[in-house]
Amino acid sequence: MADQRFIRSYAALERHRQEMHAAARLRRRRLAVVLLGGLTATGVAYWVMPPLALLVAGVAVLTGFFTGISGSSSVPADQMSGAEGEAKVLRALQELPDDFTIFNQLQIPDASLPNGRRELDFLVVGPSGLFIIEVKNSRGLIYVRPDQPHWPLAHKAGCGGRPGWNAVANPLHQVRAQVAALDRWLLMHGQTATIHPLLCFARSDVALKDREDSPIPVLTAPELAEYLSDMTRQGRLQRPERLLGLLSQQRAGTAAVPA
Repeated sequence: MADQRFIRSYAALERHRQEMHAAARLRRRRLAVVLLGGLTATGVAYWVMPPLALLVAGVAVLTGFFTGISGSSSVPADQMSGAEGEAKVLRALQELPDDFTIFNQLQIPDASLPNGRRELDFLVVGPSGLFIIEVKNSRGLIYVRPDQPHWPLAHKAGCGGRPGWNAVANPLHQVRAQVAALDRWLLMHGQTATIHPLLCFARSDVALKDREDSPIPVLTAPELAEYLSDMTRQGRLQRPERLLGLLSQQRAGTAAVPA
């Protein structure tokens, strides 16, 4: 199993789970109160006027129904979707051999961005180099168009309906920018390494068309572990312990900026 010492939990997923657990506890308490109150009110109504008991019981049932509806999460939908996709990819990466080390949500300096930081969904250190993995959580049939600003996306519009069409921004530009930023940062620290960029679609209900046209490999989550394992035949990473040391310092926020 891959080295997971540098994995960080996904705050959006944790917050969502905590809110859902808290909402479930509150819902159970409310349902208990509604049930007890409904039975009591129905009993009193039956004693006063039996036909009235039916009305009271109906009101109690409706109140219980609406009380039992699950609450919503305060986590924005886009954050939730992104975190779910990355968590699924992480589960796939965990199946790698123990000579792979996984970093997730790794931020590296990038002066080209307003905040000066660029986040990598995953950086995997393997025997043959570094692997940058950009994760997307889109669903449907995606047409890979490397030279176009957007990739067409077809998805089901409903039961028996015609497919709906949408588009996703071409993610290859983002992946190339990540490679360039990582390469610059390594050079600043006197390090070099072969960087392999990858684009991974996490959802199980995604299909990829014409992905062989992409200069950057486009994969699904179940294909990741086998692909990275096969890449071990593509040369050897020089001094991996120095790279791991530098990356661990960056993860901890202690990597010094060279003068």
